[in-house]
Amino acid sequence: MQQKIKKDSAKTEHLSMSVMAQATAAQPYQRCLVMAGGGFRFGYYLGMMAALEQHQRAPDVLVASCGAAIAAAVIRNLPDNASRFEFLSSPQMYAYWCGLGSNPQKKLSTTLKDLGQRALWSRFMQTAPDLYQDYLFEVPPLLPLPEPQSYAGAPELAIIAGRVLYPSAAAGSRIGGPWFEETVFAEGALAAALNGMVSPLAPVHFPGSRIAPQIRVQSGVALTDAVRASISDMYYFRCHEIAGQAYIGGVVDLFPIEIASRLASQIVMERKAPYDRLLGLPAVRAVLGFDGNQRIREVNQQFADYWVDTADMTSALTKHQIGKRINWRANRIELVMPATYPQFRQMLQLQWDYGYQRACLALGVEAGRNAA
Repeated sequence: MQQKIKKDSAKTEHLSMSVMAQATAAQPYQRCLVMAGGGFRFGYYLGMMAALEQHQRAPDVLVASCGAAIAAAVIRNLPDNASRFEFLSSPQMYAYWCGLGSNPQKKLSTTLKDLGQRALWSRFMQTAPDLYQDYLFEVPPLLPLPEPQSYAGAPELAIIAGRVLYPSAAAGSRIGGPWFEETVFAEGALAAALNGMVSPLAPVHFPGSRIAPQIRVQSGVALTDAVRASISDMYYFRCHEIAGQAYIGGVVDLFPIEIASRLASQIVMERKAPYDRLLGLPAVRAVLGFDGNQRIREVNQQFADYWVDTADMTSALTKHQIGKRINWRANRIELVMPATYPQFRQMLQLQWDYGYQRACLALGVEAGRNAA
């Protein structure tokens, strides 16, 4: 065990030095908020943002992955805490999430078999996954986002996704070279600052990783498409296509602290819990080729100005998210929405409160009654 800790420590030091060597850009932003996933609990990021704004720590750039990309887009497009919360908890958003349905081709027996195989054999899986067909839930096509508004202090936005480097016809086959390319959807000076950056998940840092060596920066993509690509979590949702290219979610780089370091002189970062060993960890290893918990350990050993501790999120917000259940009669896994719109709104309020309180703790200030 001590030898493994020393090895991880040495790798972290090497990774940190590599990141510092890459930081040739002049860190064009003052403060970056890294919004690392959140799943269906992404409403807590609005509370985090409210606390940062209230205590004069507002970020001028957001880096978001997976579900957090939705909250980041709402923050970018709306000027204040009240309007952001109202949109995220609106009847329109409730209707959208109620439109999530099970993939009719994904039977329960197949799902359980696949979960067992990944849990037992994820280290040895060498064939490319069928992310075009192998997914649990259908997503309605039109993700609602607010119309962008121009306002003072609006943060710039970078959204993380992963471009699939093999066609659907190659799924199930052994493929040489990388399978995915870490992609950042960004514009202008933000995009320019990231050009030429090496991916922190490349094989040079994680032997066995299936991530291409260099980050791809993509500009000119509609915000709705960028967000939709980022939330296309493998095995949950089908990969999302943009201009003939397929993308999986921000799980490719769920904790992009190195990108934040390149962009800003101050970083606000979450301290996350490890992946669960039954579902999340085997999926990351089988698809992306690296140990997700080793990545979390290395991220947690890097520097951030403020660490927002959300490690207890799954227990603190157990009942305050869109859930899952087994429908034995229908032979599939289903998502469970709050039964009524008021319950949905209450769910978002509780998520908001959690994020606000955790951010206040990170800032060392008392959490007041600044409810959404």
